[in-house]
Amino acid sequence: MVKSYVVPKPQRPVSAHTYSPLCLMRQVLCWQNVLLMEKPMRYRSHVEKARGGITTRKVTASRVLTGHIDWPGLAEVYCYETHKENTKTGQISRHKQYGITSLSPEVASAKDLIKLQRGHWTIENKVHWVRDTVFREDASQARTGSMPHVMAALRNTAMSVLRFNGYTKIAETLRLFASETKLAVNLIL
Repeated sequence: MVKSYVVPKPQRPVSAHTYSPLCLMRQVLCWQNVLLMEKPMRYRSHVEKARGGITTRKVTASRVLTGHIDWPGLAEVYCYETHKENTKTGQISRHKQYGITSLSPEVASAKDLIKLQRGHWTIENKVHWVRDTVFREDASQARTGSMPHVMAALRNTAMSVLRFNGYTKIAETLRLFASETKLAVNLIL
């Protein structure tokens, strides 16, 4: 099974004998200078102009730590950096994440790692954001027993049915169906 992890910045020291992401992050940071000096490092950069800004995404991947870090399935470590500049205000933001993956360089290029890292947010934007804002899941009063799970399944089913039928703007579609109930019924039948 292929797994990829994003490792958060450590908040406190962790025992080196644990298999926690914090421990791994500490080990990656300790080996940071070795990573920078390694020759067979893979690098890829992508520039995108959208939403009033210029975003540069860069990934640097290396296999140098695979023999030095005891993490099951580790094939590579990588550093994912974003540099965003708002073209209107000139405001610049930088973000750096370290991660590990079980994907070898033969399976996933540095370009593929950028796509995978960005794809992580697709789930957040297409599912969780819609559930939180459109369906107001956080404000739901169903909090006991299996009811929260049942309601989440119903919301997911509703989103899936709408998307399967070509509706991408969920909030707009729900308002349409609220005013034209026959459309909603016909969609299900």
